[in-house]
Amino acid sequence: MNTRGMRRVIAAAGLAVAGVGLVACGNQTPGGGTPSNGVSTPAPSTPAPSAPDTSTATPSKPTSAPTTAPTSVPTTKPTPTVRPTPTKLPGVIRLTNSMLLTGKEVAKADPKRGWIATSATSRSICGKAATQGNGVQGRLTRSFTTELDASGGQWLTRYQSPAAAKAAYEQIVATIKSCKAFVPSETHARKLTENRTLAVGDATAILRWYDYPKPNDPGSEDGGFPYAVTRKGTVVSVLAFGEMGKGVAPAHWEALTRAAAKKLP
Repeated sequence: MNTRGMRRVIAAAGLAVAGVGLVACGNQTPGGGTPSNGVSTPAPSTPAPSAPDTSTATPSKPTSAPTTAPTSVPTTKPTPTVRPTPTKLPGVIRLTNSMLLTGKEVAKADPKRGWIATSATSRSICGKAATQGNGVQGRLTRSFTTELDASGGQWLTRYQSPAAAKAAYEQIVATIKSCKAFVPSETHARKLTENRTLAVGDATAILRWYDYPKPNDPGSEDGGFPYAVTRKGTVVSVLAFGEMGKGVAPAHWEALTRAAAKKLP
């Protein structure tokens, strides 16, 4: 066999082998299916899900977000009890020596008499009830003298309230008017020669007792005993002087009364 014939045999044998290979490959059908004819058929494909059409299925947005009312947190703090505001009592007035007349102020109101302040105790001819009332909360006094036959004093008393001071003032004035203490002797008589009020402080009264000898004692001296009572707030001031003769002149006594009232708080 020549070379060309050999080539034909080899080619024919190669084709036969290739055919057997093709048949063997085509018979390998999975799962007992229909034998393949040698042509590979693609498996049917599952269509992919399509995206929604946003042009026609756009959901509407709410016009406003729903509002949730905040829940109040309960507090354990108790509710404070409202108590009525107590009525304010008037401020406490402290008596001081600056509220008393000085010797110079007495001398100025009743000049040319030589008045000075003194440590000697003065008294009222109408008794203690003529210088203070009930329920005294504080007391100050100062005495005056001419170092001859005239003397006097000032009494300051403080009370719990203006109403208590008013009651004390009325009691003092009533006591001076009646003047049952230190009744004159059988040779003397007494009469009220001044009984008036001044628009000073909350209330001010001037009263003057005059002692004079009866005809059965022509040689006896007369005497003058002026009083001035002033109320201001919770304080009451009493001036009580006395001397042989007519006593401090009415005009000078009024000046002294006004000077004392100006010093009250």
